[in-house]
Amino acid sequence: MGYTISTYNDIKIKSTEYLRYLYSSSGLSLRPKTMFSKIDQLKLIIETWGMNPNEILSREALSMLHRTLIDPELKKKILNQALKQAIIEKLQQTQSGI
Repeated sequence: MGYTISTYNDIKIKSTEYLRYLYSSSGLSLRPKTMFSKIDQLKLIIETWGMNPNEILSREALSMLHRTLIDPELKKKILNQALKQAIIEKLQQTQSGI
């Protein structure tokens, strides 16, 4: 006969816990999501590689005695170089271990 069940009745049949699960898994939120800066993301990656990003930046800052602050672009460059060096060393270790 072509009768269809309305969406309201379909949702009404579902349990409250099921609907809460769907809402929580959708990722909807009233608050804006926390965005990490590129420097914070680099620091996190470097920490997962087992290095200390603050130590790397401190070492670089101490090598430049004429500066008291390191600008963000230079921080990104220093952290990128440290990460690149760590990846190269890891690749060399795995190739020599073959």
